[in-house]
Amino acid sequence: MILRFRFLFFALMVSLFASCFKKDEAIVLQPPGNVEVDQVAMGADYVNQIYYQLSTKESFVSDHRSWDLAFETSTSGYHIWINGSNQIFVANTYNSNFNYINDTIGANWKWDASSWHKDSTAIGDWVNTNPPDPTVASEIPFNSAPGKIEEMEASTGVYLIDLGPDMAATERFKKAVFETVDHFQYTFKYSNLDNSDLHEITIQKEPAYAYTYFSIRNNNQVVYPEPIKPKWDILFTRYRTILYSGGTMLHYPVTGVLINPEGYSVAIDSTIEFSTIDYAFAKNLNYQSNRDVIGYNWKHYLFTPPLYEVSSYINYIIKDNKGYYWKLHFIGFNNDQGVKGYPQFEYQRL
Repeated sequence: MILRFRFLFFALMVSLFASCFKKDEAIVLQPPGNVEVDQVAMGADYVNQIYYQLSTKESFVSDHRSWDLAFETSTSGYHIWINGSNQIFVANTYNSNFNYINDTIGANWKWDASSWHKDSTAIGDWVNTNPPDPTVASEIPFNSAPGKIEEMEASTGVYLIDLGPDMAATERFKKAVFETVDHFQYTFKYSNLDNSDLHEITIQKEPAYAYTYFSIRNNNQVVYPEPIKPKWDILFTRYRTILYSGGTMLHYPVTGVLINPEGYSVAIDSTIEFSTIDYAFAKNLNYQSNRDVIGYNWKHYLFTPPLYEVSSYINYIIKDNKGYYWKLHFIGFNNDQGVKGYPQFEYQRL
């Protein structure tokens, strides 16, 4: 009787103990998607920039010349980028007297890295990120308390902006001061070098978008050349990179592909054929998150005959911000009439 009681007590305890633990749930891997083939129309002059979503094959088209400055939209963000496709350059005068700056003599022109890394922008760290002097009550720190972000003020000087060779000589050069940034907005001012045509601008952060864009050349306005962040994965566009020819560094506009900056990364492989890449292979690759990781090297120019040829053996495996893997490679750059600027590509969700 005692033995039977002990057995029942032991069985009851095992049952209660086991019920305290959550059962392991099997993770079911979705079957791969269909192999898709698509083509986008940038045009022979590459005027169109095309935001493309792999899951829906939807695209959003805008003019790459529609913006000049791009502002980081996160609540703690303060970085500003310039449009390399417009051949814009920026120089910091390190002089805070706005009215004193009236020419570009001695300007040290800079440009953004094509990676879009935050530590490699032409404008750079324009804000005062140094800890405030506790004896000065009027100073407002950017991080006045953990998790709290207050207004951040400029710590650098007046910037010169070269809007590029497409602008009329009288409109090409501007001077600007980026003044403040907080959770919600930026403020800055700019004018012609002779102080004429002064504009005081407030840019609202739009966190639904990767960036908030501003156009000086197009009526001094905020513009929206891209869809909201969840609506695109890759961007076909013109951008500027550094090339070397005969030992000379060239700031050269190229046509290529950038990735969504919100949690996307890419691996590149040329060891196996596109058709044999599967999930098991993809998850063990090394991924990079710089925006130009796909870049422009998937094509090259043939002088005889004069046309672009794609390198279809180069495979790009895209890991999106939901954890899905997509394999992609390019299979053409011309349309049916032989006109360049119409990238054709094949892809599949793994």
